[in-house]
Amino acid sequence: METEVNELTEARKKRKIRIFAGIFFGILLMLTLFSNTLLTLTLPKVLTVQPVQGSLSHIIEGNGILKPIETAELKDDTGWKVKSIRVKKGDRIVKGQVLITYESKTAELQIEDERTILKQQSLRLEGLFESFIDASRNGDPKLIESTKRELEIQRLEIETHERKIQALQEYLKNNQQILAPFAGIVTKVNAIEGVPTPVGLPVINLSNTSKGFSLTLMLTANQAALLNIGDSVDVDLKTRKVKTITGEITEIQDIPSEDSIAITKLSDNTLSKSIHITLQDASLKGDEKGSIKLTRSVSNENETVLISNAAIHEDRDGKFVLLIEERMGALGNSFYIRKSYIEVMDTNETETAVLQGVFLMDKVIIESSEPLQEGDRIRLR
Repeated sequence: METEVNELTEARKKRKIRIFAGIFFGILLMLTLFSNTLLTLTLPKVLTVQPVQGSLSHIIEGNGILKPIETAELKDDTGWKVKSIRVKKGDRIVKGQVLITYESKTAELQIEDERTILKQQSLRLEGLFESFIDASRNGDPKLIESTKRELEIQRLEIETHERKIQALQEYLKNNQQILAPFAGIVTKVNAIEGVPTPVGLPVINLSNTSKGFSLTLMLTANQAALLNIGDSVDVDLKTRKVKTITGEITEIQDIPSEDSIAITKLSDNTLSKSIHITLQDASLKGDEKGSIKLTRSVSNENETVLISNAAIHEDRDGKFVLLIEERMGALGNSFYIRKSYIEVMDTNETETAVLQGVFLMDKVIIESSEPLQEGDRIRLR
């Protein structure tokens, strides 16, 4: 009987020990889990994206004002009063069209005066010829020779005067009117009817429509590298309504640096190239606003891995990204930082094409609540 009581007491003790042990380990496990949860909550929080496969596109945008490729400034060298102005700014003109006429009475009177002098010289020449005949009849050698010289001098004076009159007539013909040297558009008129125009200054400006118009855009060196002379480009023109005209790239030039800094040392975003686009269209007049928006792809869609520019960092060893490395543990999976250097093929404003260092299944960090370094444990958003 006593033995049974002792065994029962011993069993109760063991059961209590097991219960206390279970409670202890349960509390320990709960504390471990709770402490792990608390630790996780204190870890840096990161946002990740996965790389995608596709082609990298560049968007090229620019705008400018259309300017005529060939212009002319027609000047007045006479100082005569303007008689009539036949055109105004914006008029379309044809070659040889009269643009401005001048009061030319002064020049006309001068020509009449010179013609009168020429008649006088001709009469004098007739008188000398009669004197020569008389001298020849009298047989006076000295008088004959003297009269002969006078005849030759008078003849030369008449020839000179004839040339002078011819030059005055040409001057009157060339300056009495201003004619259009080519078909085009009047871009400026500086004359006033009844008022002399300043000698040597432009009176009327013209643009040659047959030569077309040029649109000049300022681009970065990277953008300009995607374009070639001879490329066709659609240009949107803002007039009363938007109109699209196809032009051709005719020139790509460096923009001179005012600070004498080599273009190659400028920032990638510096506007360092000027692109000239030639446009031909009968409706164009000049000074229209033109703009372009082009998309250029420079990578193979099936071979290129693209990542966000926000994921890329750089140190002295090169460009790198921070990847997520998942590790298995007794209390669950943990996430750690792994640094991976990349080889960049190309980049645009938002994405970068990567040749190596990143795979499509990787999780790439693009944002973090705290600064990170390789080996750090983190938590995902």
